[in-house]
Amino acid sequence: MKIKSTPESFRVEELLSQPLSSFGKYRVYRLWKRGLETLPVLKRIAAESSLPLRFISYGGLKDKNAETVQFISVSSRFRLKEFNLPDLKLKEVGFLNVPVERAVSGNRFGVLVEGVSEVPSERLAVLKEYGFPNYYGEQRFASIRNGELFAHHLKKRERALLFLFRPVGWESSRERKGKKAFISGDYATAEKFLRGWRRKVAAFLKKRGTLKEVFKLIPEEELEFQMNVLQSFLFNEKLKSLIEDSGVKTVKFKYRAGELLFPLEKVEVPGELPSYTPGLEVYRDLLKDMGIDESSLKPYGKHFHSFFRKTFVKPENLKIERISGGLLFNFTLPRGSYATVPLRFLFSAV
Repeated sequence: MKIKSTPESFRVEELLSQPLSSFGKYRVYRLWKRGLETLPVLKRIAAESSLPLRFISYGGLKDKNAETVQFISVSSRFRLKEFNLPDLKLKEVGFLNVPVERAVSGNRFGVLVEGVSEVPSERLAVLKEYGFPNYYGEQRFASIRNGELFAHHLKKRERALLFLFRPVGWESSRERKGKKAFISGDYATAEKFLRGWRRKVAAFLKKRGTLKEVFKLIPEEELEFQMNVLQSFLFNEKLKSLIEDSGVKTVKFKYRAGELLFPLEKVEVPGELPSYTPGLEVYRDLLKDMGIDESSLKPYGKHFHSFFRKTFVKPENLKIERISGGLLFNFTLPRGSYATVPLRFLFSAV
């Protein structure tokens, strides 16, 4: 099984919970992109529109290796620069009375699964009747290194900062070289090869300062992202333990952050779980097992999002078409659910 061999083989289109109108409090734009990360694109749009990024509302961060359609919005008194490029298009399409962040209801997927010709009937029946555990997908945990999260190191800020400079295999050779130079203390070389906030940290250290002092240069969005990774990991672990404790028949798969359990029959678990926020009792034992001192997380409380997430979801409007090279899956999932999770359950590929 193979997915995402090209951006065109993994298509995502956001769905809005309400129709667009010809006037409203928020001006809405349709953003189409191919092979590009969402956040850098939004930063580019903000910069070329002479607006702070915080003025732009969006529903979520889409996969880089995909062809995606999503919506963004700004207050109706502002306008964004439109784009019509080979891999990036932005066009005004209407208005809403709420920001897009509150209007996205789900996503429609079109995914080509290559190298397969049949769907395992038993698992397809389970998927249609009971749905699948609403785990966060593999791509959510790209920042995990050797089973460790950023949150593991917050008791010592020097180690936490260095964690964010650990190289990963999928990065460019330039980026990896810069990170390796930073870890070795060669800040001049690191400044030459790194980009963004990491380059600024290297430049600062080249002149003066310590690792502990430059911790404050980590941008708020990076800290928020790392706390969200922790929330996602804890949700996955809690849901897995609930499934395991239920005693039903399951299959187990490895993934970047550990292991996942998928039930092969109906399982009785709560319909929703709260996201982790510092002080929440339901995740306390998991944090202890992970060796994370919860007191180290409390200073970052503003970076944790408080919400409830469904434990199981069903693909809606599921259609499977046999085409050259594999099977094309079309289906709809609620906002925040990962298309890769049910597909990998079907084909034992987590």
